[in-house]
Amino acid sequence: MKVAVIDLFCGMGGFSQGAIEAGAKVVLAVDLWDEALLVHAKNHPDTPIKRMTLGEKYHFSLFKREVDKWRKLGYHVHIHGSPPCQALSIASSRNPEEGMPLVIWFLECVKFADPDSWSMENVVPVRKRLPEGTPSVILNSADFGVAQTRRRCFAGEGWVANPTHSKEEWLGVIDVLPHLNELLEGKLVINTAGGGASNSRRVNSQDSIIENPSKTIHNNTPSIRTDKPEKIRSLTIQETMILQGFSPDYDLTEANTQKARWTMIGNAVVPAVAKAVIEGIECR
Repeated sequence: MKVAVIDLFCGMGGFSQGAIEAGAKVVLAVDLWDEALLVHAKNHPDTPIKRMTLGEKYHFSLFKREVDKWRKLGYHVHIHGSPPCQALSIASSRNPEEGMPLVIWFLECVKFADPDSWSMENVVPVRKRLPEGTPSVILNSADFGVAQTRRRCFAGEGWVANPTHSKEEWLGVIDVLPHLNELLEGKLVINTAGGGASNSRRVNSQDSIIENPSKTIHNNTPSIRTDKPEKIRSLTIQETMILQGFSPDYDLTEANTQKARWTMIGNAVVPAVAKAVIEGIECR
């Protein structure tokens, strides 16, 4: 089955990357953030990019035309969206309702465009605010071979994302970043995952917190600290990319600042989960 994907609020291309790994063709990627689109284009040069501020009802016909065009060409058309989640996060002090207009816009867009399947990724609290009857599940990245316990709400229809790893098979930080074992030998590690993680244990070759998945990576720079607490060093961009499930070769050079790079990574859809969603289309 040929799958064409329209990726809305695409950011640096996490969902696009997973869809491509699943064998799909990303026929349109849309976002407002120039730097993120430049990064997306650098890594997916064959994907058409459109810069626009999403959220208007007159946009619906644009995506409906894309769905109809690719369906006529024999493709199963899938629309994905990752509306901004900052106001909906439990870490935010903002009114969660501020984050709902773009979520509702996306759901209405999907209804109008009528794709063969669709998905929407957002933080877990959004699930309680979705319109009644909206199908949704909570997916943990660790269940898909990523060394991070990143839980996200995925709404949608026409797919089933089947986990590839049981809890007993979860990958730990040391499995994907084995060089950290020598760096951390004999030290007490705090905040290996960033985002305010507070788990800590004495590290040695037999018993290590880094044998477990990291916590969710947010938009700040993750760091490795001792029990003083004394920071050993920050995790590198490449290390953080790996914990998020990207290849360390994913090119972020089009982003102007390190802050922008951290933000892109923290906001990105985990490619392995996106891949499972697209591969799961054939399960229906």
